[in-house]
Amino acid sequence: MSKKLQENGLFESSRMMLPEHKEAYIRHQQNLQKKKLPLLDEQEIDRLSYLIAHSMLTGKKITVTLFDDFEERKISGKIHNIDQQKGTIKLSNEMGRNLISFHEIINIEE
Repeated sequence: MSKKLQENGLFESSRMMLPEHKEAYIRHQQNLQKKKLPLLDEQEIDRLSYLIAHSMLTGKKITVTLFDDFEERKISGKIHNIDQQKGTIKLSNEMGRNLISFHEIINIEE
């Protein structure tokens, strides 16, 4: 008997994956690893608001933890501007200014 017909050899030698299938598989694996945005309770939102306002008034440097689908990002700096209409803050540091949405913030540390 030929080696191709032994130990699943026929199927092993005839496998093929189209580029579209490979891309779909990779997207599916990435979606499985996505995190969900944590819901903050009212007390935590008040604490974050206080730290933002305190940093704005005193010029104290803070570290903001931002939500991302795959991993959290941290940005340090001083609050330059708060825009309540747009729901954003501007954080200044050595690298420049970052525009951050309130909805992205999951934690703030002094």
